Amino acid sequence: MKAILSALFACMVFFATPATASITVADYMALRAEAKAGNKGAEARWRYYIIGLMDGIQAVQAPAAAAGAKLHFCMSDSLPMSPKFLDAFIEEAIARLSAKGVLKDRIEQPMAVLVALELRNAFPCQ
Repeated sequence: MKAILSALFACMVFFATPATASITVADYMALRAEAKAGNKGAEARWRYYIIGLMDGIQAVQAPAAAAGAKLHFCMSDSLPMSPKFLDAFIEEAIARLSAKGVLKDRIEQPMAVLVALELRNAFPCQ
């Protein structure tokens, strides 16, 4: 019984603690710069983030597609979602927003929000 109560308490503490997995655009840019500079720890964290971002995108899109609901964005099947694709897409989006002078307004925005909005803009559904 004591073990059950301990496990229940641990679950309550775990689920009551707010998640901090969301990083800002500034955090992402700093992490990506460190990874490109050869920092192996930063590269591992960046890859982990990209894979998590991909999983999140697919977790939102797949149920909507299966249910026949409206999708958030509609990528061609010839463009598979992969870490390489997502990295290039993000880098292009950041460069485009910077060139437009609006990146500074979004620098503290959660990275996942920026990616979601950019995917919707780049691949609108008909």
